[in-house]
Amino acid sequence: MLKLPHLCLLVLIASIAGCSEKPQPVSEAVSVNAEPATPAADPTAETSEQTTLKQEPVAPSDAPPELPVITFGGNEAPMTSGNTGASSNGSNASSDQQAETIISALKDLQILLGTWRGITQKNFDGSKSLDETNWVWDFKTNKAQPALVMTSGANPYYRSARMTYDPAKQQYQLELTDPDGKTAKFEGEFVAEIVDEPGDDDKPQRTYKLQFTETGDAEKPRRFVLNQQNNNRYLLEVYEQRGSGDRFFRIDTVSTQREGTSMALIDEGYGERTCIISGGLGTMTVSYQGKTYYVCCTGCKAAFEEDPERWIARAEETK
Repeated sequence: MLKLPHLCLLVLIASIAGCSEKPQPVSEAVSVNAEPATPAADPTAETSEQTTLKQEPVAPSDAPPELPVITFGGNEAPMTSGNTGASSNGSNASSDQQAETIISALKDLQILLGTWRGITQKNFDGSKSLDETNWVWDFKTNKAQPALVMTSGANPYYRSARMTYDPAKQQYQLELTDPDGKTAKFEGEFVAEIVDEPGDDDKPQRTYKLQFTETGDAEKPRRFVLNQQNNNRYLLEVYEQRGSGDRFFRIDTVSTQREGTSMALIDEGYGERTCIISGGLGTMTVSYQGKTYYVCCTGCKAAFEEDPERWIARAEETK
């Protein structure tokens, strides 16, 4: 049994030993021995996770996503990419406007309409070549690009021609197909402007020179000049480039005389015999819904019969 002094000594030794151990830092003790503490949550508030979980699920939609809105110009109504009506109408309006510009430019040349008989100055196989040429309007091949077209049965230089106008370049365009079926393109300009002067019958007689020069890489580019003498006669002058530079030499002249009715243009118009399409002198009639209209050539007749309402509406607008 330990006496009191001995017991006191043991208590003193134990106390000294306990004080000699270093205490662990608080932060280290938390990271090693305990889970990270979380702040106390407000029982009345919902966390973002809780809010998400409580939302009702959204059913998938079969509807396609909304298309972007496209607008054309400053005043047109908006149009979605699925609606092409406005674009189509705009394109049609642009094509119609171009066609009207071309028709207006070609009206100056519709003195050519009709059938012509020609004879060459140059001999072919020992004799001059005789030719019959027929010019008509063409509104059907390309409705946005009307043209004056011609067919020939025996011309030694071409068998068909298509003459139109390029509003962008402000130039006349000509495409010729030769007897071998080859085509060539030409660009044209007036070298003598259109002049209308009273003739022996007091009707205005038209004269001009329209020069077409071959484009492309032809070895010997050609040049054709429509030399209108009066309403019933024109010369077709044929040139060929020789040597270097822009030197063309005339190799032939086809003297052409109109067959049949004169197509003279007059300021007063033709009254009821005005072609409903070209404004020229009507030489034949067409009918629609019991009413008769005049047209100037088979080309205008074909165009009217294909779409009479278009041309009737156009004629009404121009009155």
